[in-house]
Amino acid sequence: MARDQGRSGANRITVGSVLLRMGVVFVYCFLYAPIGLLILTSFNPDEVMRFPNTGFSMKWYRFLLDDRPTIEALMNSLLLAVGSSLLAGAIGTLCALGLVRGSFRGRRLLNAIVYVPLILPPVITGIALVLLLYGLGVPKGIAYLIIGHTLLGLPFVVIVVSAQLYGFPRNLEEAAQNLGANEVETFFEVTLPLLKRSILAGMMFAFVSSLQEYPATQAWASPDFYTLPIVMYNKIRDQLSPEINVIGVLMIAFAVVVVLVYQGRASAAPAK
Repeated sequence: MARDQGRSGANRITVGSVLLRMGVVFVYCFLYAPIGLLILTSFNPDEVMRFPNTGFSMKWYRFLLDDRPTIEALMNSLLLAVGSSLLAGAIGTLCALGLVRGSFRGRRLLNAIVYVPLILPPVITGIALVLLLYGLGVPKGIAYLIIGHTLLGLPFVVIVVSAQLYGFPRNLEEAAQNLGANEVETFFEVTLPLLKRSILAGMMFAFVSSLQEYPATQAWASPDFYTLPIVMYNKIRDQLSPEINVIGVLMIAFAVVVVLVYQGRASAAPAK
């Protein structure tokens, strides 16, 4: 009897593990099959995007290299994403330090306000910022985009850095000050290096957020400075071209490279 019960229990465990694996495989296929389809159709030589491919060609990759407005929009997006993520990293780190370690009236309210851009739809944030900057007399242009994308990326840095600060070893800072370092030297020599990973992670989220932002960017962009998402949506509206797939493939490759480089640096850091 005991053996029969043991076998039935083992069978149930085996069936459960098989179903779990099948579920995991289904979820991964559901998530990544569209990406695989995007990569395959980027090599389709036809003018209209369709699957399965009628052939294999690098035609649309060459077409993208010759598409000057799209390349210019890509450069604008990268420049904007780098600039806004750097500003969000600097401001967000200082903001996280003040919110976690500060003790002042209205700290909880200010902490809640920082997270508002994550809750509000980006188009609402875009309209609100346009009204504010227009009232202040700021001419519409790249200043709107830098301020707006920094505002959207700021909460990511604050969240990640704050999470590390709550478990931060304050005794290391106290030891540095006991050895003669002032507060500024302690910050740059002890605090900032230990927060480096969380700052970089927050900046990465801010970078990705800026690179793909479309609704708010529509309200901030000017005719002389437009971003890649705007160009892509305009192309989709006019005609669904395989060139869009090529742009998607390049952005996926860029994201994979960034993640691999970050993971490589993170895994090599303890060995130093």
